[in-house]
Amino acid sequence: MRVVDDNNIIHALNEDWAVDKTTTPGFEYPDARLVSCDGSVVKVLDREPANLYERMVFPLLRDRRDLQVWNVPFCATLTLWPSFLYMFMSDKIHPLHIALHLFACWWQITAFHLAIHVSSHRRVFTSSLLDKWIPVFCAPVFGHTVYTYYLHHIKMHHVADNSPYDISSTLFYQRDSLVGFLHYFFRFYLLAFLDLPRYFMKHNQNTRAIQAFLGELGTFAVLGYFTYYHNTMAMVWCFWVPMTASRFGMMSGNWVQHSFLDPKDPLGGGLHNSITIIESRYNLQNYNDGYHASHHLNAQRHWSEHPREFLSKRQLYLDTDAIVLKGTDYDEVFGYLMAGNYAAIANKMIDVAVPGSRKFMSVEDRVAWLQSRTKKFTWMDLERIYGVEFLVGKFGEALVKDGLRAEGWTGGK
Repeated sequence: MRVVDDNNIIHALNEDWAVDKTTTPGFEYPDARLVSCDGSVVKVLDREPANLYERMVFPLLRDRRDLQVWNVPFCATLTLWPSFLYMFMSDKIHPLHIALHLFACWWQITAFHLAIHVSSHRRVFTSSLLDKWIPVFCAPVFGHTVYTYYLHHIKMHHVADNSPYDISSTLFYQRDSLVGFLHYFFRFYLLAFLDLPRYFMKHNQNTRAIQAFLGELGTFAVLGYFTYYHNTMAMVWCFWVPMTASRFGMMSGNWVQHSFLDPKDPLGGGLHNSITIIESRYNLQNYNDGYHASHHLNAQRHWSEHPREFLSKRQLYLDTDAIVLKGTDYDEVFGYLMAGNYAAIANKMIDVAVPGSRKFMSVEDRVAWLQSRTKKFTWMDLERIYGVEFLVGKFGEALVKDGLRAEGWTGGK
């Protein structure tokens, strides 16, 4: 059996590997097997530990493929928290200490974003106490408010899926506009504590609305208290600066992931509103996060399984004109978008068809095609594509007709 991962996915596509003769990383071990994990997760990799470290950690993991996830909070606990505590208790903070702390935070912050991401979708640890390690204990030093990532990402974003209900939707923005992005970013940065509870209240989820409100404001209150009454500089460098960096990174990432929307079906979800990045160092370090379309097709899929799943669904990606990029990451694509450099993005595109089966678009055609997918949508556009009846059935009469009338629509009552 051949192992399919992000390092060889291009090779697998070019040689048209038979999926039934492949496997995912971890299952190449002779002793690897699937076991049940107390009924809630059926697909769990079990294999013998290879060293003392694995022997100590494996009993604490529900799925032994998640050793890489464990490493993130483990490193943060050994570096960022001790660094903050020393800084907090110091009368004078040395500039070198600040620089080293920020470097350590920068070095780990993207991996943490994706660790909290995968652990929010699938429980990583065998202990309910350890389940709080990432979203409660480690979250603040990376700029996250307590528990709100789970509520925003799992209970809002994956349900609303970039639709008008999604408070982080890119639908109504011109997605190559810096002004548009800055509006998007600052709305999230400053108003998420209101927008997220309001979303849950509209959907009759009052408990989650309270949790979101308290998670945001409670974290702000605690950080504000220690900033004002105790060591201001330690709090600024160890919490407020990472918070700004985190929120910018999360929103620029989501912006890119949902920038290229299908003009014929922008609410189609999955392959119609998400991109895929393959054969990238970013994927190796961050749990195959580039396979964003695959993730939206099945949010419970283990991160190590995305490349093989992508190989098995290549025809579906082809039929839906899904955007697949090679050897890049979201930061780079974001920079190209803000600079209007569509040619650079077009040069990263690959054809997922079997080699020789068709002629791929020219760079000029790819640029025009990409530009057509970043245009801002309006309620009138959605009405033209789907019709009022469909939109009202999906989003409710008040939201739809208020949006249409604000744009000059005169149909209906």
